[in-house]
Amino acid sequence: MRQTVLAVLFTAVLLPGCRTAAPRASLEPLAPPDLLKDYVGELRVLRYQGDEQKVEVGPKSRLAGQCDVAVQVRAVTFEEGAARFSLETVGLPSVGGRQPRCKRTLPGVRLLVSGFPAAPEAKDVSPRIDAVLSTPEAYLQAMGVAFDRELAEAPTDVASREVDASGAERALARGVTVWPQALLTVESWYQDPSGRVRQQSELEMEAVVGTDGRLSRPKIKTGLSDVHERAITRVLPLWRFDPARRGEEPVAARIGLRPVLRIY
Repeated sequence: MRQTVLAVLFTAVLLPGCRTAAPRASLEPLAPPDLLKDYVGELRVLRYQGDEQKVEVGPKSRLAGQCDVAVQVRAVTFEEGAARFSLETVGLPSVGGRQPRCKRTLPGVRLLVSGFPAAPEAKDVSPRIDAVLSTPEAYLQAMGVAFDRELAEAPTDVASREVDASGAERALARGVTVWPQALLTVESWYQDPSGRVRQQSELEMEAVVGTDGRLSRPKIKTGLSDVHERAITRVLPLWRFDPARRGEEPVAARIGLRPVLRIY
């Protein structure tokens, strides 16, 4: 009996020490999701090195190059003080008719922006990322073109002098003194899955340039496959215009456009 009691007490003493240890929490905190999640799906202009498969930007990096490309952010992760972006190239920007010079066309680029604190704040992250992944407005400013128009609601009254313009559109067009002028356009890129098609085409399209200088209601008049039409329309949110005017007042206008589609 005495041996049984001692055995029970001995087991009771040992049991707490035999419990499986709880897993340790990671010592490297991740960036709060809301600091990076808004970049996913964004259309931006990757500065300088769009013809490189991998671009690394440290705290003291000074990027150089002549290849700016339009990209869409497909994914972004944060670890060990670095933001890693997976970018899909979607086109070539043009400001004032001047295009960047690229050595080659790539379907995608991996961007690494490093040197952040382990748990960064927005003030640590956004300025450095936005310096290499520019918004249309920031890109225009870097090219010496001012554009500070806020996003506006879709226009209802539209001026047009197109051949199919309605009476109301023509009436409004008679008061227009300046028609829209393109500030930033994007030549669309599409990678042919077969690798056999290589061509560049200028297409016929119409769209409304709003009072905010942005495009809406695009209508492609050239016959295209669905996949090629999507390649054109997906870059249109990057386009910027100086809108039509009636005196000093901006006016929404429906105009014809000639976008370019490059299949490579």
